[in-house]
Order: sequence, then structure tokens, then C-alpha cells
Amino acid sequence: MSVCGYARVSDKGKELDIQLAQLRAAGCERIFCEKESGMHDDRRQLSRMLKALRRGDSVIVPALDRLTRSGPFQMLSVLHEITSRGATYKSLAEPWADTTHEFGEVLAALVGWLARKTRDDIVRRTTAGRERARAKGVRFGRPPKLSDIERQQARARLNAGESQRAVAHSYRVSCSTISRLNRPYPSSIGGNRNILRIWS
Repeated sequence: MSVCGYARVSDKGKELDIQLAQLRAAGCERIFCEKESGMHDDRRQLSRMLKALRRGDSVIVPALDRLTRSGPFQMLSVLHEITSRGATYKSLAEPWADTTHEFGEVLAALVGWLARKTRDDIVRRTTAGRERARAKGVRFGRPPKLSDIERQQARARLNAGESQRAVAHSYRVSCSTISRLNRPYPSSIGGNRNILRIWS
């Protein structure tokens, strides 16, 4: 078992020495520190610390906002990742954020539940918003490479005998984009007529 510390200062600068002194006084054997904004969740040293955690390890931070400043969901996610690896955490500035005491398991379970609930709420709101947008005619995905007018012009040029390569080069798209403009559907059941499909 080991006691890890994590310290962070923003890229605008704060004194790192104060945090390091606090962590050493708290008994940290290994300290991960970096100069990075707390709004960035892909911080190298934080990732290294989380990956290095083993069951029975402890993580100590000067304050919870050292872990992240991206909002409560990201904070819960980081804390839940620590406990899911079998480690505990403790904040020197927030006495309640301490899973090393006798009520630690209760706190860890609560944090895990909140993290899952918050994630589910975000997914539910996002899905509902997407469905409302679709109902209003909003199209998702990448925008078409050619406008309706450009597709009509390109088809006319192809029908006039111009090569796909020349047409594609003039619109700065790939030949495959041009080749799909007049690709027919397979014959439908009960009918012999192919239906022209307009591709972007």
C-alpha cells in the first residue's frame, strides 16, 4: 500500500511549493504534480496517478479542485475511478471528502451512485434534445460535400460526357463522391424499375 499525493497549479501560475509541503506533511510517499489548467481533463500526471493506483492505496489532494474544475460530474467521475480501483482518497481542505475513515465505504458508494446518476441524466437529456431537434427537421451528421445546386450541375456535366475525375477536381471532392451521384437503388420487390438515389 502506498500514499500518493496530487498537486496542480494552473498555467497562469500559483505557488506549487505550498501544496507540496502540505502533501509531504500528510505522509505522501509519491507525489504527482503538474502545471496545467483544471479545465483540461486529459492531464498527463493525473492519468499516470490513476493508472498506478492499486487496491489499498490512498490519494491525498490539497483540495478537490486540484483534481478538476470541469464541474461536479467530472469530479464525481475522478473520485469514482479512484474508489473503483480499490483506493481511498482524502482532501486536506474538505474534511468530509475522506474515504479513509469508518464511514468511507458509505461515502464511496454515494459518490459512485451520484456519478452514475449524473451520467444517466446527461445521456437522457441529450437523447431527448436530439429527438426534439429531429422532430423539427434538424439533420445530424456531417454536412453534404456538395450543395443541391452543385449536385445538379455535376450530374449535368457527367451526362454531357465529362469525366468523373474532371468534375471531382473542379469541386475539390473525391471521385467516389461524384460516382455516387446517380447510383441506383436495387430493384424493389414487385417492380422492375430502378429508382435514382441522390448521394452527397
